[in-house]
Amino acid sequence: MKRGNKRRLPKGQRDLSLTTPDLVLLSLLTEEPMYGYLDGYLLARNRACDVADDLFEVGMPHRLGDDQHPTEIPSGRCLAVVDTFSRYKFKDSSLDVDVYVKPITEFYSKHPQYQAVPFPFLMEFLSDKKCSTADQLYQMALAGKLSVVR
Repeated sequence: MKRGNKRRLPKGQRDLSLTTPDLVLLSLLTEEPMYGYLDGYLLARNRACDVADDLFEVGMPHRLGDDQHPTEIPSGRCLAVVDTFSRYKFKDSSLDVDVYVKPITEFYSKHPQYQAVPFPFLMEFLSDKKCSTADQLYQMALAGKLSVVR
């Protein structure tokens, strides 16, 4: 039986190129964990900020706040400064997270040397206050802000 022509890589190197089917699968695999990540992040953020009411300035009067003045309540101040993920949309009564899946998939496909960066690390940079594109994620990687897990 004759073996097909396979490209040989130097010892210790792997072929990191992704095919179109790989990219489709990556996109599908990224979408489901995205729901879990967003659920977990938002729940933890809200719970942590709620605890601020029990830990700080207990028994002190606080103004609720209005359009001209931010709230003085510790949980409200906490929620005002933590990162958010609000760019998702509702489509046909389901959550559409493509705004996060697409840049991650594009980042992994354009820059295979960073495929060992776990997607939660990428999500940290896709919050509303930071990045929104694969190119911006790549700039973070070049700046050494994304850790590769080995």
